[in-house]
Amino acid sequence: MNVIVIGSGLSGLTSAALMAQKNHSVILFEQNETIGGITATIEKDGYKWDWGQMLIPDLSQGEPGRKILEQLGVSDMVQVVKSYRENYFPDFRISRPETYRGIYWRKDYFKELFPENAEGLEKYYKIYDRIHDIMALSNKNDLLSKIKLFVKFLPLMRKKNWSAYELMEYCFPGNEKLHMVFMGILADYVSSPKTFPGLIIPTINAESQYDERVPLDYGKHEHRSSWTYIINGTGSLVEALATAAKKYNVEIKTNRAISKIRIKNGKVIGTETENGEVFDTDIVIASGGARELFLELVGKEHLSQEYINTYLQNLEITESVFMVHLGVDYDPSVYQNSAALCYYYLGYDIENTIKECKEGKYHEGEEGFLAYIPSKHSPQMAPSGQHSITIYTIAPNNPVNGTWENNKVEWAEKLLDIAEEFIPGLRGHEQTRIVLTPEDFRERTYLDYHAFGGTVPHLKVPPPPHKTPIEGLWFVGAQSENFGGVTGAMTGALDTVNQIFKD
Repeated sequence: MNVIVIGSGLSGLTSAALMAQKNHSVILFEQNETIGGITATIEKDGYKWDWGQMLIPDLSQGEPGRKILEQLGVSDMVQVVKSYRENYFPDFRISRPETYRGIYWRKDYFKELFPENAEGLEKYYKIYDRIHDIMALSNKNDLLSKIKLFVKFLPLMRKKNWSAYELMEYCFPGNEKLHMVFMGILADYVSSPKTFPGLIIPTINAESQYDERVPLDYGKHEHRSSWTYIINGTGSLVEALATAAKKYNVEIKTNRAISKIRIKNGKVIGTETENGEVFDTDIVIASGGARELFLELVGKEHLSQEYINTYLQNLEITESVFMVHLGVDYDPSVYQNSAALCYYYLGYDIENTIKECKEGKYHEGEEGFLAYIPSKHSPQMAPSGQHSITIYTIAPNNPVNGTWENNKVEWAEKLLDIAEEFIPGLRGHEQTRIVLTPEDFRERTYLDYHAFGGTVPHLKVPPPPHKTPIEGLWFVGAQSENFGGVTGAMTGALDTVNQIFKD
């Protein structure tokens, strides 16, 4: 069987390697000169940066991402390290204690800060443990695990359609500060707490993210997913998957953008590049943007109006980001408890922050930012004794209060002004700099509208499934049903390949 894969991000590389491993002829097309998409490593003057913070779940031994690497024979090329992240809020800070204080030390800390919400915190953490048990059981296929999963989920049935806001009000009525503790991460998704599924909140607030000493196995609970950094950055993962693809004879064609997917009688028959090259094929596995794929490469004439209305018209995706990468000759982590990552939330009105971003208003860093220092966990990502640091924040693709072309320099300085209130000396110790705007991300990803986190879980709007209405066309990556995330891209590709052979 002849297979064409569009895009060399993690989903594309994984799909290509897995299909080729099964002895199919695979050609992978990448529009850029280099592979990897936005998981490739950025390099300048001896410094290296990822395209965003990369504290990643499910890459440790026995976990889904690791199993894929083992299946492809490249597991030894990707090493990970457990670590932690910090959270800053206007009135308090959540910092990993020097002496370990137990699995639920954050809960105890919140009780000290908000004693009136002690009962609500107990309610939340009971839901937390139940949800994490359910997540672990959902990855098992034996009958006993399925029975356990059903029993675990029963007490949550009435809450399954709750929004994040409803869950927070159930646990912490009227407490916007505790709401922000657990929903602040929705700023990354640029997703309203009133439409984001409430029962996902515990999964994106795993306690082991905040303290690597929290055990993943405790009591009678199911195994918890690990959260780790990839040593030497996510470029190591790209290199590993590319090695697997080449080992199984995937032909990788760079500087080749696909402009059209050729379809006849509702079935894929080939692709065409921008320079007019035509390639016949039996299967196309495409990553990238959903609207760009279906409305431009495929065409409305091959889709039902129902499909367009359901999956494309109201597609729920994130916004973009604005990044300033710096190489510095000091250790900025001393200002964030030696953590490689810290989220700085500078307000509590997340609903309004997200609303304004969706309307195109760039907040210029005043609502918050992230500081990520990859050289903290991977010293080889900066010259000896120095560090790489990324300061970034959510940003609209098309700001109404300026343009990226005209305001890029001004907004970079403004973001660093705010960052230096918490991490002094960034510009004084600056050795080099790269600034990336949504325009740069659009160019890198070949998208009309860049969505940094891909599709967003939504109570009513489903993401496009891997299997498309076109026979032989499959959709993978951050804007498909696996949503965004590093391991999600890989496991989504595996699920897609398995579906192809099942069909």
